[in-house]
Amino acid sequence: MLTLSTNNLEKLESMSIKVPHYNRKNLKPALAHIGLGAFHRAHFLSYVDELMERGIYKDGVYEIDLIETKEEFYTTLKKQDYLYTVLEKDPFGGENLSVRGGISNYANLTIDPTTVFEVLSSPDIKLITLTVTEKGYCYDSENHKLDLNHPAIINDLDSNNLPHSVIGVLAKSLLTRFNTTKAPVTIMSCDNVPENGNMLRNCIYEFISIKYPQILDWVKENINFPNTMVDRITPATSSQDIKELEDKYNVSDICGVHCEDFKTWVIEDIKINEVQMFKEVGALVVDSVLPYELMKIRLLNGAHSALSYPSYLLGHRDVDEGITDPLIKDFIRNNYMSEITKSLQPVKGVNLDEYKDQLIDRFSNKYIKDKLLRLASDGSKKISNAIVKPLLEVKENDALILSLAFWAVFLKGFDREGNIIPIEDPNAEILQEKIKDDTSFMNYLGIIDPSIIKKFSVFKLQIEKAGVKATLESFLNK
Repeated sequence: MLTLSTNNLEKLESMSIKVPHYNRKNLKPALAHIGLGAFHRAHFLSYVDELMERGIYKDGVYEIDLIETKEEFYTTLKKQDYLYTVLEKDPFGGENLSVRGGISNYANLTIDPTTVFEVLSSPDIKLITLTVTEKGYCYDSENHKLDLNHPAIINDLDSNNLPHSVIGVLAKSLLTRFNTTKAPVTIMSCDNVPENGNMLRNCIYEFISIKYPQILDWVKENINFPNTMVDRITPATSSQDIKELEDKYNVSDICGVHCEDFKTWVIEDIKINEVQMFKEVGALVVDSVLPYELMKIRLLNGAHSALSYPSYLLGHRDVDEGITDPLIKDFIRNNYMSEITKSLQPVKGVNLDEYKDQLIDRFSNKYIKDKLLRLASDGSKKISNAIVKPLLEVKENDALILSLAFWAVFLKGFDREGNIIPIEDPNAEILQEKIKDDTSFMNYLGIIDPSIIKKFSVFKLQIEKAGVKATLESFLNK
């Protein structure tokens, strides 16, 4: 069994595995990233790897986590000289294994906060990127502002406490920049949040206006927050994935990721080299990200949610099993997506019918074994933007209302046979209280139209009485 290390790269290449050929010693990164998750390793770092292979950018990424990480992960990553594997899988069974070397170093706030703040405030760092998930921003999506009642924000606003939210950590880092070099920096969210740059900017401004008002004007003049759209389906790495790598390729790597072979990145045009360089490796740098973002969040992420709940209730556990169920596929492709499309803006260079067909093919990729429970998690942070907003924008919205009814039944926490459904959502308790009354639940989602609530109630009762299969059959045959 071969382990990853700089010394083993030649052996790995002799096994027909793509390896980095660029210099990885004495790097001085201009890029820092917060949130070293599977998606980031599969997506952003793949662009960095290509930049480094082509000599366009040479210094890697300083990786940072703000939350506790399994010791086995970060100690292994360090032992591997910060190398890790990416196994790309296409829908037809084709695979491409590569070793990636874009990580230059790693620090964790819970272990070494001093280093974290030194890195983020260093004038050498020109671009800070983030993948912390929707809930990581402590954003109140209902009121479109920073959630000042969030425990992490309450902690971080106290001058005696070390900040640990991404907003608090970034604000403190900006304070240090202001007090030392006053070097500008671009901070870029790479999470599936609508207008993620605008959202991040507003949260930072609000936090700083309360805790560090003396730097607010400087931040407004010197810090950029571009919007982005990112896309690559990347399940969490499982023990089965690790074993597959060992069995198929004779390579040991608990830090590796398995993902689809498709990826996209759209970035709002900011005139700094650290953004512009990504155009050279396939990223789109555009004046407005919004049309791409709405397309992706509402069609891909929304469809993920819309298929996850009925699929799980039908007994499926993997995404490919759900979307290849004829009832689910018909509901998603011909009903959900049709209604959503009417809420979208034209997207330059994109044929939406082809895009929707491509999504179904991507969801059907049985080789990446994405889990329905991953898609079903954190619904309260996803569904508002992906489903509720378009539902309120279009006239034909029965499939979107039915999608909410499936979610509500799923939230009860057990199926028709009484089997427990694990609910992973930061607002699970509130949601499970609200679903006891249909009007209360829909009002909580921002829906007050009595006709929509009535349809929701009819669908929900039908699911509870007749089941998901019969409800879908009835809906699709109407």
